[in-house]
Amino acid sequence: MSTKKLMIAVSALAVLGTVSETAAGGRAVACYEPYRTAPVYDTVYENVEVNPGYSRVEVTPAIYGTRSRTVVVREESVGYRTIPAEYAYQRERVEIYPATRVARTIPAEVRTRYRTVKVADGGYDWEWRWIDGRKVLCKVKRKARYQRVAETVVVREARTVYETVPAEYGYRKRKVMVSPERTERYVIPARYETVEEQVVVQPEQRRLVEVPPSYQRVARKVLVQEGSEGWRRVHIRRHCDD
Repeated sequence: MSTKKLMIAVSALAVLGTVSETAAGGRAVACYEPYRTAPVYDTVYENVEVNPGYSRVEVTPAIYGTRSRTVVVREESVGYRTIPAEYAYQRERVEIYPATRVARTIPAEVRTRYRTVKVADGGYDWEWRWIDGRKVLCKVKRKARYQRVAETVVVREARTVYETVPAEYGYRKRKVMVSPERTERYVIPARYETVEEQVVVQPEQRRLVEVPPSYQRVARKVLVQEGSEGWRRVHIRRHCDD
């Protein structure tokens, strides 16, 4: 009988047995209990590839050196240049300001005179005064007041006179041409330079290198026997001891 069918049958028997014992008060005919077994594993060792083989190219770089050679930087040519005109300076007498007639004003002559003038008339006035500790109102007679004042008088009126200012002369430099502008031809020589240039002494070299694959021994856990579960019959004294 398969495990599945046995489990179903035992489950049904367990239910029926419980019902029968409860209802009729009889004893158990057979007893079962569930069980479970753990799976069984083992360790196996095997070689696995860690790095696959490959090919690589080893490059030996080229070797360079230098050499010197003379090159023409600029070819010989003909040029033209302009020689500017030559000038000199001459000194000459020139009139800076012409003679002119100018007017000059002579201010007026004045003189200061003094005279006496009345600045206040005399008369009576009232004022409060303290006398022997008493305040009294007194009528006071005032005298006329005079003051000496200054005044400016014109002795001679202002007038205008005319004067002649003579001409003013000076010297200046005058630019004169000594020789005119001219063009002349000249030869520009060729220009050479020594240059250093790079040359290949040994060309680049390439070599193919084969690298084999590498392996490593590793442990791996494998299942030997699967775990199982089901029902097994048990014998219990005075209950299930058939």
